Amino acid sequence: MPDIFKNARSALHEFFERRRQTTPADAPPTDGVPATARSPLASDLLSALDTSDSARLLELLRPQPGLAAALRDLQRAGRLRPLFSDASINHSIGAIDSLEKLRMQTSVSGERFGSMLRELEAPELLTLALLLSDDGSARASNNAEQSVQSAQQTLNLLQVAGDARQTVEFLVRNQLQMSLIAFRQDTSDPSVIGKFVEIFSTEERLKMLCLMTVADLSAAGPDALTPWKAEVLWRLFVDAYNQMTMAYGDQVIDTHEAALSALNANRPYDISEAEMSAFLKGLPRRYLTLFAPERIYSHVRLALNIAADDVHYFLNKKSDVWELTVITLDKPYLFSNICGVLSYLGFDILRGHALTSRSGLIVDVVQFTDRKGCLVRPQLDPLLSDAIAGRADITTMLHDQHTDTPPRLTPRKSPVIYFDNDSSPRYTILELVVDDAPGLLHRISRVISQRGCAVDLVLISTEGERAIDVFHLRKGESKLSDSDELALTEDFERMFTAA
Repeated sequence: MPDIFKNARSALHEFFERRRQTTPADAPPTDGVPATARSPLASDLLSALDTSDSARLLELLRPQPGLAAALRDLQRAGRLRPLFSDASINHSIGAIDSLEKLRMQTSVSGERFGSMLRELEAPELLTLALLLSDDGSARASNNAEQSVQSAQQTLNLLQVAGDARQTVEFLVRNQLQMSLIAFRQDTSDPSVIGKFVEIFSTEERLKMLCLMTVADLSAAGPDALTPWKAEVLWRLFVDAYNQMTMAYGDQVIDTHEAALSALNANRPYDISEAEMSAFLKGLPRRYLTLFAPERIYSHVRLALNIAADDVHYFLNKKSDVWELTVITLDKPYLFSNICGVLSYLGFDILRGHALTSRSGLIVDVVQFTDRKGCLVRPQLDPLLSDAIAGRADITTMLHDQHTDTPPRLTPRKSPVIYFDNDSSPRYTILELVVDDAPGLLHRISRVISQRGCAVDLVLISTEGERAIDVFHLRKGESKLSDSDELALTEDFERMFTAA
């Protein structure tokens, strides 16, 4: 561990040790709340602070019921002073309280932003950024770096480093940007959106900044986040997200990129530079921003010596979300069959990415939930391999499974089917926004394949009960023609309105 982190941890530990030594054992709690009356979460937070367990503290900061109340207990007890500014802590806790309420709101805004919150991979970083942000005093001078420098002291104490630290610093530095763009500039101007998008390296940061803005406004008072402002923020998010994803398929990894050099320099002993380069060659540049180095190394290992009929995959689980990573060579109906298997087993797909290299290597990563809590590897193996290789007809299996209770496909809201032939020089970009339903992605991607279209990039997202899916398509080496788009549109409309 670097000396700076050892020293910071030691300083924090000594602070609490002195506090305990100078407080009589029978003294009442400084917050006036008996220990027996504290919530379990407040007690856990106090324990993490007293033991300088920064990893546990971050884990407890994940948005959850009672978090704001527990933080208020700690504030009244003076236990947050070594880490966070007293001047803005009330506002910060109010913002965290608004995040809690998003999970229970049934309004349109609540469903939109609540779903976005549930999708975050590290929501505790959003909570931490809110605790480190200010309530307006530092903002008046427009000195964002002053706020960041103040936050860095706490990040040192908590030993937050790497990508997590960069994300928190990004949020603190840019906490005003979304409000300034949404409410003071013409967001119908593509150049405004383009400039805004430039500050983001991933969609995760875009979502976090959007939620930080919503929480910040909600904490400012009941009239600060009006329905109109919520709608403006949502439209800015959607426009920014769409612009971020439009050109992903065209930008392939450059062999001279700094990120690639770092990957090679730090690669494990069991992966050669030639193997690393062969794997990355021709993949969308976006791949390097989606995955941390350790995950990229695991993908390289999966792809080693892969043959035409091989299907290599592994499963990971974080909290209540499973992630399936499949690496294989391109095959007919590949993405459709992967989604079909997950649907057949009763899993709900939340989000994912399907990436294709110019040499035909496929990296598909799909996140899903297992409502029944019964996922075991034998359920996937050999069904997944058989479905991908064409040895199992997953479409027929799904049809037979739903013969008695067919999945509901009749939309509650009209679907959006949008083709873009201008944003990419190589692909026709298809965006679908439709009510989510069991097996939806399987049906959509199967229709695309049946029309002879190749899918080189897929971006999957679920916002509440609406699926937002973006496909980068080509037919042979060309974009889709007007007749191809018309035929697909008719196929989709028939599918969406079928009983």
